[in-house]
Amino acid sequence: LAIHSVVDEEAGGFGAMDAVKKGKLAKAVLVAEPTWGDVLPVEGGLEWARVTIRGRNAHSALRYNEIYPQRHDKGRLKPGVNAIEIAARFIAAVRQYELDRTRAKSHPLLPVGMNTINIGVMHGGTGLGEHGLPTVMTNPAIIPDVAVLDLDMKFLPDENSSEYRRDFEEFVHHFAEADAWLRDNPPVIQWELGGLHFPTMNTPVDHPLVTSLMKRKAAIGKTPKASGFVAVCDAAHYAGAGVDGVIFGPSGDGFHGANEYVEVESVVETAKVIAASVIDWCGVR
Repeated sequence: LAIHSVVDEEAGGFGAMDAVKKGKLAKAVLVAEPTWGDVLPVEGGLEWARVTIRGRNAHSALRYNEIYPQRHDKGRLKPGVNAIEIAARFIAAVRQYELDRTRAKSHPLLPVGMNTINIGVMHGGTGLGEHGLPTVMTNPAIIPDVAVLDLDMKFLPDENSSEYRRDFEEFVHHFAEADAWLRDNPPVIQWELGGLHFPTMNTPVDHPLVTSLMKRKAAIGKTPKASGFVAVCDAAHYAGAGVDGVIFGPSGDGFHGANEYVEVESVVETAKVIAASVIDWCGVR
């Protein structure tokens, strides 16, 4: 029996990742995230990705040269290509891609549609800098040549990262093939943005640790239900290394807020359930 008190869970789980890298593994792992007394043996995977769309700079006074048909006379200035406008079309296409995926597949222990794609950050401007972002983002007199979108991408517990990435890459490829400029200047995808990647966890509901937690919780309180975790946590990193995982913890509220808390009474009850399940799992001597 080992207790891992790791750092950096909110920033991507780099403490747990380090523990896994150092071989601190077991046959099973229990993560005490708040679950309101329910037992969560499954969790979807998560990718952070950056999509960079390139255009071509021009002066805003020459926008007509970009958007209206012009004669291709000798000496015509090269028309600008507005990367932000391309990004707007890409965002709409991602939305449809997201709808298609969420409607086509689901997992029985998770809400239908949880495998979403959130475009959470966008930078548009001109001059791609060394950090992968535009260097000028405050001058509307320039037709922008770069738009950068950062995506939070969830996939189902019975999917895997390589298949998910391949499917999204094919989608981006087909999007680019429909545009004359993008055929020669396709968007670039950067996976594991910020070093962040969460594998899936898909522990069977009849796993001994799951059934023990269900039994022990029912013995001292409400009968729990087996369901899935809609966010991600450190359990994913152990599951990615082949460790069977389950999430079980107290009640609380205010997550990611100024008043984040768990209820003391539920912490005490959770400790009793975990203690009993540890004895079930490890035995006594």
